[in-house]
Amino acid sequence: MEYKTIKFTEPQAGLGLLFLNRPERLNALNLEMVEELHIFFGHLQNNESIRVLIITGAGRGFCAGADLKDSQILGEGGKLLNQPAQYLVTIQKKFGDLILEMRHAPQPIIAAVNGPAAGGGMSLALAADVIIATPQAYFVPSFINIGLSAGEMGSSYLLPRAVGLSRAAEILYTGRVVPAAEAEKIGMVSQIIAEDKLLAKAQEIALQMLSKNPLGLRLTKEVLNNNLFAPSLEAAIEMENRNQSLLCAHPDFLKAVQNFKKEKK
Repeated sequence: MEYKTIKFTEPQAGLGLLFLNRPERLNALNLEMVEELHIFFGHLQNNESIRVLIITGAGRGFCAGADLKDSQILGEGGKLLNQPAQYLVTIQKKFGDLILEMRHAPQPIIAAVNGPAAGGGMSLALAADVIIATPQAYFVPSFINIGLSAGEMGSSYLLPRAVGLSRAAEILYTGRVVPAAEAEKIGMVSQIIAEDKLLAKAQEIALQMLSKNPLGLRLTKEVLNNNLFAPSLEAAIEMENRNQSLLCAHPDFLKAVQNFKKEKK
């Protein structure tokens, strides 16, 4: 499919590279981009040839959040905002459901944050499995800075799990900028990478993932998703036990065991 606001390539077998592609607007999410992302993640759900996905932004930013200059989002003259129920169904769910689709995607997702990740852009990054960033990158929950709640597109769920409740509360309540260096220190991102090496590093991480058993990789994402909100340690271990039992019968596991035995001789 030809997209207007996103760009998708396959640098090599098994690896997908998705660019948010509105650089003139710092890749802000207009309704057209949101719709195209829904289509993309819908296709990705059943795409077994793509095993790992990298998301980044075209130009000098990752994503500046919702594009408030898009008349489709606010409605001409703000008319849509005068109808909260219609707004919720028409717009809000479209944005929020993107986060669910990213988490439900069977592929591990690496966010390569190359600049500002504000509002919905921060939420898109948080919905990834691994976040790496350039020194110039920063994160800001800008929802609260425009009179809304800072809890949007999963931020009130994902950020506390990444950095802890106290830090998350302080960031969300104040709407302040979190620079890349601080984001790495508090566990919001895993690594800071020079701008000219960011995509190369993302692909290096992806290659490590691609070297693993495809089913094992998918079940690892599944178990991480499920056990983020497991009701107990027992429930978490039960899920892990199921996965390992399934994978013990997989040819890749048997082959890996044989190779391990040969290496130890």
